[in-house]
Amino acid sequence: MLPLTLAVTQVHNKYPIRYIFASKFVSRQKERVTLADVAQKADVSAMTVSRVLNNKDGISETTREHVLSIMQDLGYRPNRVARSLATAQTLKIGIVIPSISSAYFGAVLEGAERVLWDNGYHILLCNSANSKKREQAILDLFEEDRVDGVMVFSAHLPCDQLTSYLKKQRAAVAVNCEVEPGAAECVVTNEMQSMSLAVAHLLKDGRRHLGYVGQTINSRTTRERQRSFVLAMQAAGFAPDLERMMASDRGSGYLTARRLLEKAPEIDGLICFNDEFAAGALRACYELGRRVPDDVAVIGYDDIFLAELLTPSLTTLRLELTKPEVGALAARMLLERIAGRPTQDRFMLKHELIVRESAP
Repeated sequence: MLPLTLAVTQVHNKYPIRYIFASKFVSRQKERVTLADVAQKADVSAMTVSRVLNNKDGISETTREHVLSIMQDLGYRPNRVARSLATAQTLKIGIVIPSISSAYFGAVLEGAERVLWDNGYHILLCNSANSKKREQAILDLFEEDRVDGVMVFSAHLPCDQLTSYLKKQRAAVAVNCEVEPGAAECVVTNEMQSMSLAVAHLLKDGRRHLGYVGQTINSRTTRERQRSFVLAMQAAGFAPDLERMMASDRGSGYLTARRLLEKAPEIDGLICFNDEFAAGALRACYELGRRVPDDVAVIGYDDIFLAELLTPSLTTLRLELTKPEVGALAARMLLERIAGRPTQDRFMLKHELIVRESAP
C-alpha cells in the first residue's frame, strides 16, 4: 500500500499558499498476468500455453479449452512487444494521406481500417499535409518502426524517390501514386476515361467554352486530371484554351473559380478538380450573377456526401467502387503482399458520371 499525496497551490492576496493533502491509502496497481502465471495455474508448460496462444497444432482440444479458460479467469492479455519480437511482426500498418480533413480520404480510410482490424492489424495514420518532406519523414518513421506494411495515398514524391522509399518497406500499396513496377501494389484511377465523360457530357449539352479549375499540388491525380482535360478537348476537336484553365495550390476552389470566370466570362461549362472545389465554384457563380446551369454548368469529382445536398445538386464523377470499397481493396492487396501472395502490380478504377442539377 502506498500513500497518495496531492499538492494544490492557491493564489491569495498576491501570495501563493501551498496546501498539502494526504489521501487515503490506495492499492498498488495489480501486476500484469504473465504467460508463466497461466502455465502454472493450468498445470501445463509455458510452451503449451504459447502454442495455444498462437493457435498451433499438436494440442488436444481438451487442453486448448482448459488453457483458454484459465487465460480468461486470470485476465491474461498477450504482450504485444514480446510477441512482435518472437514473430518478427508488429501487427501495425502505416498509412500516409495528404489531408486528414478530406471527406474523400476519410471515407476511403474507413474501408481500409475495417479490413485491417478484422485481420488483427492496427493502423498508424499520418497526415503529410501535401508536403514532400513530411512524406519522407513519415516513411522513414514507418521503416524504423518496422511496420508490417505501408499504404500511401496520392503521394507528392516523384516516382523514383517514392519507389526507393517503398522498396525499403516490408510490403506496400500505393493508391493513385506513380511507382515503378514491383515496388508496391498499385490502385490508380483512369483519369482520361473520367475526363472524357465530363467533356462529352458538356459538349452534348451545347457548351462550347469549357474551363477547368484544378490544383497545382504535385500529385498524380492533379497532373493527370489537368492533362486529361487538354487531351479530351483535343479528341473532341477543340483546341484547349489555356486562358480557361486555372489552378490553386490548396484550399477551396472558390477564389480560383471566381478569378477564372472574371478572366474568361465566356465560359459556359466548368469542370472542377473535386467536389469541394465545385462547391466553391457554385458560390463564385452565384456572386458573379452566373446562373447554374443556365449560364454555367458545373461538374465535380468524387461524389462526396455533400454533392447531393448542394443547391443546385452537383453533377459529379463517381468511382465504380464506393470510397470505403476502394480502401478495402487496397487493404486486401496489402495483406496479400504481406502474406507473400502479391495480386498484381496495378489495378485501374473507372468512373461513372452522376448527373444532377448543376449540369443536367
